[in-house]
Amino acid sequence: MSWRDWSSWIKEGYFISYEVDGVRYYEHVLARDFAHWVYVWPEAVGPGEESGPTVPSELQVTVRYNPDTGLNRIWQVIFGIEGQVYVYVEHPTDIHRHGLPKLPKPTSTERKVSHFEEWMSPFHEPSFITEHFLLRPGYDRMALSIYNPQDVSVTPKLNFLIAKLVTERIGKEEAGVLTPRVERFRETLDKLARRVIPHRPLTLRPVRAPPTGR
Repeated sequence: MSWRDWSSWIKEGYFISYEVDGVRYYEHVLARDFAHWVYVWPEAVGPGEESGPTVPSELQVTVRYNPDTGLNRIWQVIFGIEGQVYVYVEHPTDIHRHGLPKLPKPTSTERKVSHFEEWMSPFHEPSFITEHFLLRPGYDRMALSIYNPQDVSVTPKLNFLIAKLVTERIGKEEAGVLTPRVERFRETLDKLARRVIPHRPLTLRPVRAPPTGR
């Protein structure tokens, strides 16, 4: 699914929710702006070599939730790849993502796990397969690593497309208790929690499972 499919971008007027430390927050999207950034890998990656993890300082949310105004900032991020390499993502920056329960991350003998490739998300047609959400605190940056399976050195490029969202906190749900940010949001929060008003839950942390069946 390409970035040109506008149905996959979060828009003004949408309701979203996300969970942090066992608390689910519900927010309303007030504004959206677009950002575009091409990241050139800081070094050439030799044949059979791995480079990273690297945390691009430019790719960082700088504003966090303000309890006085109720406003928050969230980035919806996708990226395209130029270069026949494997791209690995850690988000938060110390948690490897996209592996399998029995293969949580790549090893020196098994590189083809949890990786993105150019065919999945081409440079000029970034795919929502690479979608991540950035917000402060804890999820404001991504760590990226590159592995080069080719016989020649390569300097990859990543084409980032970003929807910068301004959201307003409606309330939160903690241990089954709903707490609106202000009293006038109580009915809206209740309907969001009961799915009467539709909203999009955002996945911040990786979906984990044990390595053996239970």
